[in-house]
This record gives sequence, C-alpha cells and structure tokens, in this order.
Amino acid sequence: MLEQTYYEIRHRLGQSLIGLIPMGSVRNQGPHLPAGATSIIAGYYSLKVSETLQPYVFTIGEIQYGVEGMFSLKPDVLSSFLVNILENLSKLGLKKIVLLNADPVNDAFIKELVSKKPVKDVEILQLNIWEKYPDIQSLEGEPKSGSGGAYLTSQMLFINRILVREDRMKYADSSMGVEGNVSKASVEAGEAITSQTIRTLVEKIEEFMRK
Repeated sequence: MLEQTYYEIRHRLGQSLIGLIPMGSVRNQGPHLPAGATSIIAGYYSLKVSETLQPYVFTIGEIQYGVEGMFSLKPDVLSSFLVNILENLSKLGLKKIVLLNADPVNDAFIKELVSKKPVKDVEILQLNIWEKYPDIQSLEGEPKSGSGGAYLTSQMLFINRILVREDRMKYADSSMGVEGNVSKASVEAGEAITSQTIRTLVEKIEEFMRK
C-alpha cells in the first residue's frame, strides 16, 4: 500500500469489500528465528490472501507489535490504535474487517476487542492463523502454536530461508524459550503448511464476504 499513490489506493478501496489487518509480535522465537517471525508470517499470508481475492480484499501493512514481547504495546494503546484504524477503514467504506492474527499472545486481547464491537456498523472477524494449519505427518506431535517451534520454523524456511539461522537450530530447545522439536522442521513441511493454510484462509474470508 505504501508504494501506491493516493489515487491508486482510492481506486482499490472502491473495489474492495473486506479490510484485512495482519497482526504479529516481536518476541523470543528461539536462537534461530527472527524475533518478528510472526509478523513476517502475518504479512506473508495477508499478501497471498489479498492476491488470491483481488480486488475484493484491501490489506494494510502488518501491525508488528503485540501485547507481549521484547517490543510490545500496552493493551489499551494497541486497542486505541486498532479502533482508530477500524474507524478509518469504515469511513473509507469498508464495513467488514478481518484481524489476521499470527501470534497466540494476541489471541485473548483480540477476542475481547471484537466482543466489544468497538466501531458502529463494522463487522470484525478474528482469524488465528495457527488454528488453520493442516496436520503434517512429519511434524506429528509438534505444537502448531509453539514459540519458535517446528511449524513456525518450517514456514520461515519456506518463505524466507535466509532469515533462519540454521546453524543455531541445534540449540533451539525449551531452555531458550522454544516449544517442541525444531529438528523436525523442513522446507517441504513449510510449503505444505503454507499452501493449505492459504486455501483455508481464503475460504474463511470468502464466507465472511458473502454473509
């Protein structure tokens, strides 16, 4: 969006039916993944969904800071910020908004915000990305929402391998805040996760669009 002109953005808004707000965090994801891994994941899925459903989905840049982590926002600050964005999108004609959340630390906060229906005549759908991950045989037993775990690591290996410190994966264990067995992670698993998750997210957003 930032690379488009004002008039290009207005044109896109005129075609769009859904606003999409990706959300992540900046926190410990182990010695092998960037602290902003969930923000990267959120941005990736947001882009893929909007490309698949263009011109009907208007996405803004990911909100990189969650309510917990190394760099975080107080819940009331993040709430005010989100409500302000929702109000702006509403004024621009978007009455259905998807909060695309990539980090479990934001889950309870978003649920509470959505329950309050903070902006009149605006419907909000919360989609937690990890809840849409498929079961991957090679990752059996691994937590889908685990910090720095095999599911997240596999996706990062597929999406942008250069950001993964593969030489440090052998140190990624519970003592460093990692949940699960990172050695199971692979590019192939990441491709399988992302391809199916994109399809599932697209289906959910299409359902919301038709309501």
